[in-house]
Amino acid sequence: MEIAFNDVSFHYKKGNVRGEKVLKGLNLEFKERKCYLLTGPCGSGKTTLALLLKGLLLPASGKILLKNDSISLSSFQRSIGLAFQSPEEQFFKETVEEEVAFGPTMLKLNRIEERVKGGLNTTGLLYEKFSRSSPFALSSGEQRRLAIASIIACEPSWYIFDEPTAGLDLEGRSKIIELIKNLMKEKKTVIIISQELERFIDLCDEIIVLEKGRLKLKTDTRTFLEEEKLDEIEHSLPYHIKVLRILRKRGWDIPVSITNPLHAASIIAEYKS
Repeated sequence: MEIAFNDVSFHYKKGNVRGEKVLKGLNLEFKERKCYLLTGPCGSGKTTLALLLKGLLLPASGKILLKNDSISLSSFQRSIGLAFQSPEEQFFKETVEEEVAFGPTMLKLNRIEERVKGGLNTTGLLYEKFSRSSPFALSSGEQRRLAIASIIACEPSWYIFDEPTAGLDLEGRSKIIELIKNLMKEKKTVIIISQELERFIDLCDEIIVLEKGRLKLKTDTRTFLEEEKLDEIEHSLPYHIKVLRILRKRGWDIPVSITNPLHAASIIAEYKS
């Protein structure tokens, strides 16, 4: 299955006045069973793209096409799981159990109780411990995992995470990253929106860079790290990759597309010797 943006543009309205375009003539494809990292400066259109992909917004021009004859685009979009950056803003039920049950209930899915328990236990929010808790009594990391549990309960095959580790401590970040890794092992399609390249670059098959609403770059991770023109986002690259890039610019004949820091350290040590 593949979903494609064909010359898609979008602008938000200010009252009855059409605002400046947020996305401009975007041509982009997403294929199933891959992990994508969608990055770029603030205001580049990343979250807007996710909302269009999910079907919560409609293009001002252009088309979003699903390359699959067995399901309609709207049905497919309803099945995409989208975890927003601030999950506490989307909670409205009194208990964790009710919050997780809401999605599959609205989609008229079966095995609601089983789905709720599965979603909570998979994310480490053990059903017996958290099911009767208020969503608003949870920590920020637990709220982020609750949002993911609510999505897992619906059993989508595509997931979108908008800044999934922003504002979390080390433990919270580690648990979210582990959840994403597990989804990838299950061959789910994962789209991660983040400016924190150092946290996700070793997970992803492809990197997509937006800049001022336009597609600047879409390539596999290795080619991305070899790319010279990364000035706008170079600050967010992992530290070891920054070092490799600096050494390359100084004339060292070494690869810079190394996602593992220990591997990078061994390459530097070997070159020096």
